[in-house]
Amino acid sequence: MNDYLGVSPMLTKIALAYKNEEFIADKIFTPMPVDKQSAKHFVYDKGRFRINETLRAKGANSNEVTLKLTTGSTYFCDDHALKQFVADDDIDNAVNKGAPMIDAAENVVDMLKIDKEKALATYMANTANLTQNTTLTTTDQWSDFVNSDPFTDIETAKATVHASIMQRPNTLILGKEVFDKLKNHPDLLDRVKWSARGVLTIEIMKELFGVDNVIIGATGYNSATEGQTDSMSYVWGKNAWLAYISPKKTGKFVTFGLTYQWKKMVVTKLRGSDEEDREGTYVRAGKDYYDQQPVTVLAAYLIKNAIA
Repeated sequence: MNDYLGVSPMLTKIALAYKNEEFIADKIFTPMPVDKQSAKHFVYDKGRFRINETLRAKGANSNEVTLKLTTGSTYFCDDHALKQFVADDDIDNAVNKGAPMIDAAENVVDMLKIDKEKALATYMANTANLTQNTTLTTTDQWSDFVNSDPFTDIETAKATVHASIMQRPNTLILGKEVFDKLKNHPDLLDRVKWSARGVLTIEIMKELFGVDNVIIGATGYNSATEGQTDSMSYVWGKNAWLAYISPKKTGKFVTFGLTYQWKKMVVTKLRGSDEEDREGTYVRAGKDYYDQQPVTVLAAYLIKNAIA
């Protein structure tokens, strides 16, 4: 029932919109503004970790070392856009004349964000992409409160990442369903039962697992095509990740991934001869040019199917 169309005037003061509480893709592959639609970044090898003979005899030359510099994968920022048609009749009948346009704008923007979120979550859940991984089954899954050992699993992930990039993974990423199980796991609750509140908060979870950030993937999406019965799922699934996400975004740094952003999204109204014939206006969100690119997959570890 579209109240703003005047169908139910008594409900004009009440608006109900199903909306995601938060999108996290840009917290993982953080945005990197770029001047060109396509380019490459430089990659340094691990030569600086090599042990060299540093002792120099009297009168002898110093030992010479090298630093190998190559270019990484080419990014290309594709445009992402959606539009929605708003009929003139809808605007004319709206109690608030701007409401149909606002609703259309919010709708297309949310759909663009969900697409971006789903693309990254799908990439990160693929063991062919994140080669540092483990898949939990049956009694190893954290939903088995008796037999599973989340601390050991997470410590293994942290040790693997650190051995690969020599940086302590600073971020734990959990699908919402995983977080909801993990916060009730006896192994965790046993360590906080004597705390002031005896409740496992995000802050306490950071301390328990030794990370700076805990990110909860609570974004949902509707997999049903338009006209079919809604089928809601969580974008981030039943997985967990440990990753190093650099707080630094300039100069030389290592991080799991970046979102190269060439231009920022703009929302516009489109009206031409076709719209005049249909008697309406398109609301388009577009010119959102970006490319989600891993910088090094060695900065992440996937715990797939963390819960049943």
